[in-house]
Amino acid sequence: MTTISSPDDFPILDVRSTEDSEKLLRHIRLLESTNANLEQKLLEVSNQVAAKNTAIAELENRSDELTTTVKDFRITDKLYRSLFDLAPVGYLAIDKDGIVSKINLAGTYLLRKPSTRIVNTPFSDFFSDSDQALFREHLISAANSHLSMKWQVSLKLSDGSERPVMLATSAIHAKHTGKLAFQVVIMDIEQQLNTEKLLRNANDYLEQLAHHDPLTRLPNRTVFTEKLQTMISQRANTNTRFGVLYFDLDGFKPINDTLGHHVGDAVLCEVADRVRANLRPCDTIARIGGDEFTVILDNPGTEEEAVASARRIADIIRAPIMVGDESVSVTSSMGLSLYPDHANKVTELIKGADAAMYQAKHAGRDQVRVYSHGSLETISRASTIETTLPQAIANNQLELHYQPIYSVETGKVVSVEALLRWQHPTLGLISPVDFIPVAEKSDRIIQIGKWVLETACKQARAWQKLGLTQPIAINVSTRQLLEPGFARLVGNSINQYQLKPQALEIEITESALILDQRRCRTTLQQLRNSGHIVTLDDFGTGHSSLARLVHLPVARLKIDRMFIKDIEHSCPMRSVIKSIISMAHELGLSVVSEGVEQPSQLDFLTSSGCDAVQGYMMSKPKHHESITALLEQNRRSDDLYSIRRAEEEEARQMSS
Repeated sequence: MTTISSPDDFPILDVRSTEDSEKLLRHIRLLESTNANLEQKLLEVSNQVAAKNTAIAELENRSDELTTTVKDFRITDKLYRSLFDLAPVGYLAIDKDGIVSKINLAGTYLLRKPSTRIVNTPFSDFFSDSDQALFREHLISAANSHLSMKWQVSLKLSDGSERPVMLATSAIHAKHTGKLAFQVVIMDIEQQLNTEKLLRNANDYLEQLAHHDPLTRLPNRTVFTEKLQTMISQRANTNTRFGVLYFDLDGFKPINDTLGHHVGDAVLCEVADRVRANLRPCDTIARIGGDEFTVILDNPGTEEEAVASARRIADIIRAPIMVGDESVSVTSSMGLSLYPDHANKVTELIKGADAAMYQAKHAGRDQVRVYSHGSLETISRASTIETTLPQAIANNQLELHYQPIYSVETGKVVSVEALLRWQHPTLGLISPVDFIPVAEKSDRIIQIGKWVLETACKQARAWQKLGLTQPIAINVSTRQLLEPGFARLVGNSINQYQLKPQALEIEITESALILDQRRCRTTLQQLRNSGHIVTLDDFGTGHSSLARLVHLPVARLKIDRMFIKDIEHSCPMRSVIKSIISMAHELGLSVVSEGVEQPSQLDFLTSSGCDAVQGYMMSKPKHHESITALLEQNRRSDDLYSIRRAEEEEARQMSS
């Protein structure tokens, strides 16, 4: 085949010749074929160039992507390093032998060393000898597991202290080299452990609150009733006796009101400690609310022995309590019920002891009473009194009765004592012994005291118009006495009814001497300066002394009836009364004896130098109309001795 590579390759032909024409045609066809081959090769080259250009473009795109990837990697690496260094937990990288290769800032803070003294050192240096072996086991467990292994341990720090941490260790296996390394997260759990401890303490405290009184730490009502139920269940078939003692503190509320709740709390705690310290291990004391306590006396013996145990507890409570510079004295009213003598159920035992306690209060406080059927009647009556007392003043149910006080020397009525009574619509006439303690537990005693003051002044004004000049003595509670502005209140009432101060005498009880004596003395001095006679009532029943009276502006003592009733049969009691009268006179105080009911008592008091007397022998308390008639009769010269002679004559006629 002839190949034509240039124009010179074409032969010179004579087209007129047939042979040459054929040659020409062959050459043309050859040229066309050659041209087609050239075009094919050109197309192939062109395609190859295009493919190369595409490959170059793809390489350029991949280069851009790689550049972006490298850039992203650098950003990610920078972010990782920042997170690593600034993470709030410690991060370490250690090799298979436990040598630290990297540590972040938090890790150096936890270990209390700079990174230069940690990197390339064994991490086990921070463990105790016993924990180093455990750390190796920890690494082995992490290497054999695809999970993060956790371990709580205490690290030894450079300052000698220890710090509780949680280690979370993961193994890293290099794919190509097969090398083993570990990453360790160190979490400081000291605060967590402290929080858990606080939570446990809080739970313990809540548990304590649920079963114990937060002030005295004594068992509470819940624990007490559960203990009673357990004892009843255990002794159901044995009938072994145990006692339930229920008591509260007499006059506790005035302590809170006058000396402050901190003093009241201290008194409650001291009472709780005293009683608890003097009980047997088998006995149980609980505080069930306010100033109320209960005691389980296990196997107390006979009823008499149980009562003796209760009285020993009362004696322990009665001793003066020092709270800072204050000396506070309290007594208790106690009720006792016995299992199985009085009841065999928890509620009935407690109710019986509570009812007996109310009887003790009714008997004059500082008493121990044993449950009887009448106890429930007493508590029912007390409940009625408590619920209906608020309506007493509003419904005009209160009234004053008056008992005359006679001069021993002249036999004349020298004054009258106003005695409060409550004419209840269903219970009848109620003595203040029954409802004043209830009133003292609330502010109603202030309201009642104001009513007594105004009513007494009103009666004194009425007598003054009749020419009757005997002063009226009113009893003032400690809370009323220590009420701000009490002396001013008395003065306003005196002025309102146009009375002289001498027309109204003030009687206080000994409790005023043990509750904030400074404030009491200030108020009494204001009353004394205004011209009022101040009398210390029920002397001898509390814990005051004659020496203390020197510092109080009182002018008169009243010897309590409990001393008078025994003078006929008790030589020591007669000696006590003589001593009181003598020492009172030495202090410039006059003496009144109350509760005089027998001529022999009057004879003894007269011979002992007593200044005045009052009691049923001369006159019971009377309504204002009756006492007005008596005072008018007294003005007509009937005296104490004529009354006495009439009494003796009546007694003689009855005996004959």
